[in-house]
Amino acid sequence: MTILEHDYGIPSEDELARLVGAATPHFALQIRDRVRAYADALPEAHPRRAGIEAQVARLEALAVDGQCGPAGDIDLPPRPSLDVDR
Repeated sequence: MTILEHDYGIPSEDELARLVGAATPHFALQIRDRVRAYADALPEAHPRRAGIEAQVARLEALAVDGQCGPAGDIDLPPRPSLDVDR
């Protein structure tokens, strides 16, 4: 049996959190496709389906909107190369 033929099943909550938690905007759509395949493998009434669909929506938003850092003032000193007196 090749690796492509092996069925790994639906990931646990922890495995799913690790898969989507490290997503960046650049790879969000690839991860979304994998997570959507997990959702498609579940019956419509399965209790985990809603949570997986929520992760799909989060990944789509991440891909489109990107990710921003925390709001507020930066507490780092200015870089000397940017401290120009004219």
